Amino acid sequence: MDRTAALSSAVAMLLLCAWKPASLPRDERQTILDAGRRLIGTTEATGRNDGPLIEAIQHAAGIGKGEPYCAAFNYWCYRQAGKAERVPRSGWSPDWVARPSWKQGQGRRPKPGDPFGIWFPSKKRVAHTGLIEAWGERTAVTLEGNTSPSAEFAGAADRDGDGIWRKRRLIRQIYAVRDWLDD
Repeated sequence: MDRTAALSSAVAMLLLCAWKPASLPRDERQTILDAGRRLIGTTEATGRNDGPLIEAIQHAAGIGKGEPYCAAFNYWCYRQAGKAERVPRSGWSPDWVARPSWKQGQGRRPKPGDPFGIWFPSKKRVAHTGLIEAWGERTAVTLEGNTSPSAEFAGAADRDGDGIWRKRRLIRQIYAVRDWLDD
């Protein structure tokens, strides 16, 4: 074997070892979260639940411009990951934790990508939702639309903020979680 052929063979072997076909499945939960992570820091154009990307998210879930979009954000992430058929096409936050797999400390441990809901006593219902990124002993890291990064828990900006953010929440603040993938 001449030198050129040996070099070509070595390069081909190296490329073959490094190559990962696009058809290999990625963990579906991480794919959902990746869709949300790409949007962190997206803010509204005028503070009225608007802007090109916010409106695309609203439209995807079947809600209009200016509507609260926390639940639409969840739908967008599942849709971008190719899992829209598994979840409600809904901008109504209570729909995302209907028949919860975990509620107020009882049930299966929430997993990355599971939607959660926060109860607002003033509304007498779940009035905000987002996605679990990580679940710890006392806190959860979340990805959320229509919130503010430093909003007071259960305050107006917590459920009607200025954009899409990663947050750290106390688990005791989370009312319910729904596993839509393994149910």
